[in-house]
Amino acid sequence: MKLLVTGFGPFPGAPENPTEPLMGTLRDAPLGSLRVAALKAVVLPTEYACSWELLRQLYADFAPDIVVHFGLSLRAEAILVERVGRNHADPDKPDAAGHMPSSGRVLGSGPDTLSATLPVAEIVDALVRSGVAAVPSDDAGAYVCNAALYRSLHAEAAPCVGFVHVPPVGQAGFTQARLEEAASIVLSAVTAAR
Repeated sequence: MKLLVTGFGPFPGAPENPTEPLMGTLRDAPLGSLRVAALKAVVLPTEYACSWELLRQLYADFAPDIVVHFGLSLRAEAILVERVGRNHADPDKPDAAGHMPSSGRVLGSGPDTLSATLPVAEIVDALVRSGVAAVPSDDAGAYVCNAALYRSLHAEAAPCVGFVHVPPVGQAGFTQARLEEAASIVLSAVTAAR
């Protein structure tokens, strides 16, 4: 199996995104512990157009079996494992390049929602059993994170695609090390379920 993991860079209101250093840690994870033959960990720009262009290229070149996007939720008090991508983009919230989607939709002709194909219940269970606060979520927001999830699902980028939101470092007792531990648990749960 080939695993693609992504995080995001900073964006307005979040000059530091903990998923950016998280990708550096995951990039060095031993493949055997994750039960995968290949792993790519990539930081995406928090921009609608650039992030999707980079993802499309990764999907074409790497052809992953599993895609796990990680992103920052400023309001999160726990790890949020997203169950749904929505065809909605907040037209009043600019991305890191200042772009605001004028239509309010991720894709003009796509369905309103698409279900994530990650084993959400298994991931949440594995996190909770390890003492990490985690819940399933049906609201991936209306920003670049949700757009990445929705577009990846719509493109059928891999058999297994999903999104995990993390809290900011320092919120609800989460440190960068705790987020790294949580991410490792997430990926192990996903590959074990496959």
